[in-house]
Amino acid sequence: MPTYFPPWLWLTASVLAGWLLGVLSYERWCKAMRARRALLARQAELAYLAEQEREACAIHDALLQGMQGILLSFQSVGQRLPSGCAERAAIERLLDQGDAALADGRQRLQALRTPAGRGAGAATPPRS
Repeated sequence: MPTYFPPWLWLTASVLAGWLLGVLSYERWCKAMRARRALLARQAELAYLAEQEREACAIHDALLQGMQGILLSFQSVGQRLPSGCAERAAIERLLDQGDAALADGRQRLQALRTPAGRGAGAATPPRS
């Protein structure tokens, strides 16, 4: 202990310096914990969005496969009708429209699955 300071002043200054260091350390720790919580929340949000995207792709797959089955059934019915029949022509037009819708659906599904086809709000993995 220095002799040119009174002991009570030295002790008070030491206690205040220790207290200040403790407060600053606590503030730094709180800031780190807030940042960690924010990062964990963002990672959870990204995981949720990725799961939603996987579910959307699975639903689109199921719908497109169901539509393909319906189109094949219509095609089978249309082939049983006579060539000049008006119903056959109507079914063929519907089949053409269905094929176009199916192709569009497949194209959109492929765009969902490729990172370049995702929109701006799509889930992307966090950087480490």
